[in-house]
Amino acid sequence: MDEVAGTILVGDSFDPVRGRVVVRDGWIEAVERTTTASTDIVLPAFVNAHTHIGDSVAKEAAVGLSLDEAVAPPDSLKHRRLAAADRTDLVAAMRRTLRFMRRTGTVSCLDFRESGVEGARVLREAADPTDVDP
Repeated sequence: MDEVAGTILVGDSFDPVRGRVVVRDGWIEAVERTTTASTDIVLPAFVNAHTHIGDSVAKEAAVGLSLDEAVAPPDSLKHRRLAAADRTDLVAAMRRTLRFMRRTGTVSCLDFRESGVEGARVLREAADPTDVDP
């Protein structure tokens, strides 16, 4: 059993409550109001509901370009970079982004994948060691 104490953001409106969260086998067992010396803020993990993780291979490359030049199919910088990237480079770039997401509190994402089924397979490969669930 684990406990996390501090100011807990609870419910749909994230009301602040001083206390602790009791976790057993990875599941929240209880949220208890209690006094605590902890100054931590305890909140739900983040879910990013709109990602384009494959674009990690072209991160920051489109600075200064118009939206069409940057991402519009089929000839934008994004699409040229994706076409030029080999699988190893694409997986590595995506994995770096997923690891950054995990370090900053995001545990799941809904990704918009180019390349159909193969794109989904690449995402799964990139996500496998990261503890982020796409």
